[in-house]
Amino acid sequence: MLTLDCVYVLLLLLGTCGTAFGQVGTEPGAEIPDFHDDHWHVAISPYLWMAGMNGTLSIGSHEATVNQSFGDIFSNLKFGVMGFTEVRRGRIGFLTDVMWVDLDNENSVPLQNVPVNVDIKMTVKTLTLTPYFAYRILGSRRGTIDYVGGGRYYHTYSKLSANANLGQGGISDSKADNWADFAQGGRFTYNFTPRIGAFFLGDVGGGGSVLTWQIVAGAGYRWSKRWSTEVGYRRLYFNRATGNSALEQTQQGIWVGASFRIK
Repeated sequence: MLTLDCVYVLLLLLGTCGTAFGQVGTEPGAEIPDFHDDHWHVAISPYLWMAGMNGTLSIGSHEATVNQSFGDIFSNLKFGVMGFTEVRRGRIGFLTDVMWVDLDNENSVPLQNVPVNVDIKMTVKTLTLTPYFAYRILGSRRGTIDYVGGGRYYHTYSKLSANANLGQGGISDSKADNWADFAQGGRFTYNFTPRIGAFFLGDVGGGGSVLTWQIVAGAGYRWSKRWSTEVGYRRLYFNRATGNSALEQTQQGIWVGASFRIK
């Protein structure tokens, strides 16, 4: 039997596949200035995470394995915005990653004991907001080491509509879920040249999820004082339980982005 709880968790799989910590751009690097001797530095980075996912979905006593490629997810994308900002002064920094995704899928499927196919439309809208505090432990012209700590907030709205086209109208239902995880870890950058650099980020935590962790690694090229581009790989794991359902999921894939430094 098709229930909203089952569809909701499946939609949740699609809706959270693009969450990302954000771009970690390369910088020319210098000795860390004192907070009072420095000025605010602001960078904005739009990005695209081409992630697929695999995991295990449990509803009551039933369990299923779910696998989705990036192509499967992208084919259902109606609208999406992904962006990362970093504000820094001296050793102190504030990072914010935000992603809004609107997915829409409509299929005609056969059901047992129903003489015609049923038109099923599924819609999901997700907001993922990740604010982080960063503290620069070490910094030089060769690279930096930052402590990062903060959280990931998720809001997901899903709606299921079904119509058998038998002249009796259709049915619809909707559901929303919100949760937050605390996470902390580190970010590392290394400059091979003033223009080419590499980076690594990792964090671990929990809260609304039993456990969550992620790693991000890649490289960037600095085209000018204000512009750089980045490419890398990201892997995100979380184990989320809600009511009689549970989801253990791994998302992974290549991401690309560009960074613009306002000041």
